[in-house]
Amino acid sequence: MIAAFAVAAGGTTAALAPAAGLCAGIALFPALAFAWLYWQAHRRDRGLAQVGALLEGYGEVSAATMGERLGRPEDEAEQLMALSIREGYARGRIDPKTHTFRKSEGP
Repeated sequence: MIAAFAVAAGGTTAALAPAAGLCAGIALFPALAFAWLYWQAHRRDRGLAQVGALLEGYGEVSAATMGERLGRPEDEAEQLMALSIREGYARGRIDPKTHTFRKSEGP
């Protein structure tokens, strides 16, 4: 893009300033999109880490209790608990009958 402006202007450096400004403006949108995606992923990971820390701290806790603690409905809290376990922030499993997390002992 910059080369096309330079050739069109006869090779002078005066054409480089608008071309550089145009390229910087075009590159701004992908940069903002990537920054937004990074922030969203970082926020998600931070939230799952907090849920995992709560699960590890309690050792055994029901989805209803976690829902109250997180200020979320019970089914949403159970989904967050399962995601936290799957992502490795908590070690244990959720009993499907009682909807209770139980911490695993050992590695």
